[in-house]
Amino acid sequence: MEKINVIIYGCGVMGQRAAEALLDKESFEIVGAVDIAPELVGKDLGEVIGAQKELGVKVESDADALFSRTNAHAVVLTTTSHLESVLPQISQCVNAGLNVISTCEELSYPWKRSPELAQKIDALAKEKGVTVVGTGINPGFLMDSLPLILTAPCLKVSSVKVIRMMDSSKRRIPFQEKVGTGLTQEEFRDKIDNKIITGHVGLLESIYMIAEGLGWELDEAVELPPEPVIGEKDMETALGTVKPGDVVGLKSVAFGKKEGRDVITLEFNAHAAVDEEYDEIIIEGEPNIRERIIGGVHGDIGTVAVTINTIPRAVDAPAGIKLMKDLPAPSATL
Repeated sequence: MEKINVIIYGCGVMGQRAAEALLDKESFEIVGAVDIAPELVGKDLGEVIGAQKELGVKVESDADALFSRTNAHAVVLTTTSHLESVLPQISQCVNAGLNVISTCEELSYPWKRSPELAQKIDALAKEKGVTVVGTGINPGFLMDSLPLILTAPCLKVSSVKVIRMMDSSKRRIPFQEKVGTGLTQEEFRDKIDNKIITGHVGLLESIYMIAEGLGWELDEAVELPPEPVIGEKDMETALGTVKPGDVVGLKSVAFGKKEGRDVITLEFNAHAAVDEEYDEIIIEGEPNIRERIIGGVHGDIGTVAVTINTIPRAVDAPAGIKLMKDLPAPSATL
C-alpha cells in the first residue's frame, strides 16, 4: 500500500492529536511539521507529542523551505477558525502543490461569509491541481454532512433540526475558555461583544451546506448571539471552581428560513452542567427520521478522526475548494 505523505501545519493541541493519530495509521507517513511557537521550533515532533521515541521530523518555522524539499501529498492545517487569518497559510500550501485538509471552521463553507476569498482559493487550487477542504466534527460532519446523508431514504424533506448536547468539562482547556467557563455573566457578555471569546464557530456554514445539499434557496440564515448557561452549584472544572451564578458554558442557535418558516435549526449546547450528552438529528419529511447518538461524539477525537479520514478523499478529488458534501463520505482508515 502506497502511503500518503502528510505535513502537520500547526502543532498546537489539535495538530499534536492529529500527529498522534496519524502515527497509529498504516495509510499515512508524517514527513514534516510547521509551527512558529519558539518553544516548539527545532524540537523533534516525537518530543512535542510525548512519544517514547524521536520521529526524525523536526518542527520548522519556514513552511516554504520545508515544502520545497519535502515529498508530501497533503497538509493537515490546524491553526485558526477564521478564513482571512488562515488564507496566507492555505496559499503557501497550494502554491507548493499540496492538498489542504483544514480544521478552519469558516473554510467548511466559505462561499457566503467570504465569497471573494473563497473564489481566490478555489482559482489558485484549480490552477495548481490540488484540493482544499475544511472539515472536522462540527462543522464538517455532525451538524451538516451526517444530516444530509440521513435524508437519503427520504422522498421529501420539509425540515432538518440538529441538537448537539456536549459536556464541555470533558474538552480541552482552550475549548472550555472558548465557551466562557468560569466567567461572570457580565464578563461573558463583554467578551462575546468584543469577540475576545467566540463561542462556537460554524453554525451558519453548516446551515448553508445543508441548504445547498437539499437544493434549498433560503430567504435568510440567522445565528443568534450565544447565551450563557449559568451554574446552580459549585462545579469543579479544569479552569477551577465555578461558583453558582457564574457561567459554565453556552448555548448557540441558528436558523435557516425559507418561505417564512424555519426549515433548518441548529442548536449547539456546550457547558459543564449537561446531564445527558447526545447528538440528535430530526428530519421531518417522507418518512420522518430521528437519530440520536447516545453519549454524543467526543469533539476532539471526532475532529481528528474526520480530518484524517478525509485526507484520502481530498487527495483523490478534483481540484478546487470542496465541501464535505461534495466528497465521498469518509470512513475509518487503516
